[in-house]
Amino acid sequence: MNALPGKTAIREFGLYLTEHGYNTDVLTENLGRARPPAEGEQQQMFDDSREITTANVLVRLFLLGAPIDEATLEEFLSAPIIEFCKASQLLTVVDGMVRASIVIVPVEDLLLASDAFEILGTDDAQQFVLPASTHSANFLRYLTIRTNVTSTLDLGCGCGIQALFAARHSKQVVATDISTRALWYTQFNAALNGIDNVGTVEGSLFEPLAGQTFDLIISNPPFVISPSETFEYRDNPMELDEFCKALAREAPQHLNDGAHLQMLCEWVEIEGEPWQERISDWIRGCDAWILHASPLTPETYVRQRASDISGDSVDTGAIDTWQQYFRKHKVRAVHPGMITLRKRDADNWLHVQNLMGDVTTAAGQAISSGIEAVDFLEACDDDALLAATLILADELAAEEMRDDDQVVGVCLRLNNGLNTDVEIDGAVAAFLNLFNGKRTVHDCTVELGKVADADPEDLTQDLLAIVRVFASRGFLVPVDLD
Repeated sequence: MNALPGKTAIREFGLYLTEHGYNTDVLTENLGRARPPAEGEQQQMFDDSREITTANVLVRLFLLGAPIDEATLEEFLSAPIIEFCKASQLLTVVDGMVRASIVIVPVEDLLLASDAFEILGTDDAQQFVLPASTHSANFLRYLTIRTNVTSTLDLGCGCGIQALFAARHSKQVVATDISTRALWYTQFNAALNGIDNVGTVEGSLFEPLAGQTFDLIISNPPFVISPSETFEYRDNPMELDEFCKALAREAPQHLNDGAHLQMLCEWVEIEGEPWQERISDWIRGCDAWILHASPLTPETYVRQRASDISGDSVDTGAIDTWQQYFRKHKVRAVHPGMITLRKRDADNWLHVQNLMGDVTTAAGQAISSGIEAVDFLEACDDDALLAATLILADELAAEEMRDDDQVVGVCLRLNNGLNTDVEIDGAVAAFLNLFNGKRTVHDCTVELGKVADADPEDLTQDLLAIVRVFASRGFLVPVDLD
């Protein structure tokens, strides 16, 4: 990469983009989306930006990656901005046609630059820095706990999306990557958005961070399980899932007491080995709250990952070689998910919560609440739980399930960003409805016994199991009566 331009000039460029409608709201209104086009969307975005205006010239250059003739550029963009972009090689001119060498994606109110997709056809393809519009980048962004902290580490920062959002609730952010190209973009994007509390360090895993500890570590690491290393940002450089294991194993040494690591990851399930045992072996000195998505067969996984990035110039590795790699290691399934670790010197716990669907809104508070729920349950024996007072969560919605005209059950959905839902029968629904924030769990078992004409003692163990399940999932929450 070229030398980073001056921060003042970069910031002026960012303000120019924003002033001319290059932001999430305006682009979504005008184009239907504020990201580079997916397959089948490009023509519509071209059609929607066909009027020649300053805003659409910026869209054609920095979102669609389309060429603009130099005369149009000079007519619709200011001379200082053109000079800056050319001097910084953000724009190149060949035979009178101008192309952008970067993509700029607005995410909420930030602007995030990354490599143009044309790099995939060059010798620099392995160092490709992915746009901020990817699913994994935003998945982690939504799930990050946004508590105000002193120090945050973004390990494997890419274009810097996690670091820049963390800068809003952190006094200082350190962003690391093995790619000098990624660090360049992180520095550029910090300046583009006027953010001055993000620093960058080059290196792999925790190698450049000896002796440093943080209040929060976030990581979207290269977790794809592959025999090749086609892309630095994506492909796990170690055998199977060993890279993510190493990250999880080393993280506690760099966490302050009570601090969190949140990392996206994928782990394999080996024939004859429970996957829960494999993932628990990653954890040392921390509580672990794991969000677990549906596992994929090796065949499905290879097919999906091989098509992650398409194009004639993209070689993700031979599918046959990939499948043989899985067969050699007796991989039965690949499990995607997110691990949240909390460093705590005590009897640590591990909790797995299944992800029922996609995450498209902020859910960091749901993660924090989930950890609090497990803490509460871990501290309660049966007697303590019977004495506790619980209430149905505020975010809970209920919908009757019908078979013809008969009510056959209730679907409960927790609208906390994780969108957890469960179908229950009428008896469980009646029991849960007793939790009004005033009755203890024991009181609720007694009340249900009256309704069911049964001895509460005979129901207690089954009902406590129900309480533990629904409290662990956030449907029931403890009430502080002090």
